[in-house]
Amino acid sequence: MELPAAVRPSTETALHGLRYAAVIASLLAGATGCLRYPDTGETKTAAIIPPVEGKDPEIVPTDKPSGTFMLRGKPFCFLGTNNYYLTYKSRKMTDDVFVQASKMGLKVIRTWGFIDRGSLDGTVPHANGDGTQDGIYFQYWDSKAKKPAYNEGEDGLVHLDYVLAQAKQHGIKMLLPLTNSWKEFGGMDQYLVWYGLEHHHQFYTDERVRQAYKDWAHYLINRENSITGVRYRDDPTIFAWELANEPRCKNYTRFDSNEGWDNTTITKWADEMSAYVKSLDPNHLVAVGDEGFFASGKPHWAYGQDRGNEGVDHAALLALPGVDFGTYHLYPDHWGTGYRWGHEWIEEHIQVAQELGKPTVLEEYGIVAADDDKYARERRHRAYRLWNETILQRGGNASMFWMLSGYDDVNGKYPDYDHFTIYNPSADASLISGYAARIQSDARACQLAAGFPPPEGKADSPFVIAVPPPGQSAESPPAAESPPAPGPQAARDFGPPTSG
Repeated sequence: MELPAAVRPSTETALHGLRYAAVIASLLAGATGCLRYPDTGETKTAAIIPPVEGKDPEIVPTDKPSGTFMLRGKPFCFLGTNNYYLTYKSRKMTDDVFVQASKMGLKVIRTWGFIDRGSLDGTVPHANGDGTQDGIYFQYWDSKAKKPAYNEGEDGLVHLDYVLAQAKQHGIKMLLPLTNSWKEFGGMDQYLVWYGLEHHHQFYTDERVRQAYKDWAHYLINRENSITGVRYRDDPTIFAWELANEPRCKNYTRFDSNEGWDNTTITKWADEMSAYVKSLDPNHLVAVGDEGFFASGKPHWAYGQDRGNEGVDHAALLALPGVDFGTYHLYPDHWGTGYRWGHEWIEEHIQVAQELGKPTVLEEYGIVAADDDKYARERRHRAYRLWNETILQRGGNASMFWMLSGYDDVNGKYPDYDHFTIYNPSADASLISGYAARIQSDARACQLAAGFPPPEGKADSPFVIAVPPPGQSAESPPAAESPPAPGPQAARDFGPPTSG
């Protein structure tokens, strides 16, 4: 592929680029969360991106206050991470992730609050693989009752109970999405299979599916932890509920349709569901879990060009009264940009959140870097420094990298399937740990919020709350309208390669 002169690599960089492209190609061949391009059915190799992309932008500290998280009456800024296997691997593997996260100073971990399958008798198929993760599942189709049922056994939700118990022991809070827009772990596609539907966007519009989702939320929020005896809704270990992981109106499966949805489809659903979750649980924050795509029509599919945002209107979602904070993701290697583009992406999300008086979290980010690739490692370090420094200085509240792994029962170390994985100890972990140590004291969002009064009766609350700047309510005028759209999914590791 011919690159523009401005980014055309040198001979040394080109050789690195070939290795980089080979890594991407291996990801596309094996990882279950592969890079998918809409409509064509093709799987393409990502563009070669040089490891060094010019001078990083200067970052000027802001004096504009942001909405803030607050914990026990004080501003709360943090670094965190993601890990998808906590709820189904061995307790030894789960324990090690919490130990390493604690050593790194990470305060929040995001993991899936769902594992959905078809029926136990085989009459209703699974959306992905055998419907389980190493034999573990949470929801299944009850063929007699003709509705979803919940697995409370040792091969079910006891695993999530254990995760919350361990998180509490290590002083770490958990961010739990309630479903997945991708087919991995069942998610939205499993709901479609349960009810015989044909299009991904019907997850947001079909009355039966919406009720089944509400039933799951109701069950999980009111579940009593079998280990701690604490109801989930009463457990301060939970940082927040998230409506879904990366909701879109398409997900590059047989359920895709270019018709029947627009930029309001997900927003209307999120409005209904955030209000419902709030009605069940007044203690915990609620977020959408979107990737932060805009509907402004600005050049690049992530801003709605050619319907690339796939129905996601981040500003409209964050403006909803039942949504307490924003989420956005960042994968420049798979989004057709260089890492410096991430600086502007972060700035824009902070700006939208400030206008709305709400905090916001870069809850997933990653740069591909194989263990033995010094150029990719250098590039990752430059990117992670730039992005985290931007968050600290420009009013961001938190960042959560994809992803932290550790001990593995089979391999000794959990495999780096997608080449985003960070292990502790490592140079990557040291870089992240340094920002984790700084963010509470150095983040402008927390510095400028030092004088914010906590809401009445919340000064000693063990639950994290969201507070707007004094004199500003957490609301905003409606976002500009624009058409919806397709864009590639980040090739993140949702687990080891499967045939499903």
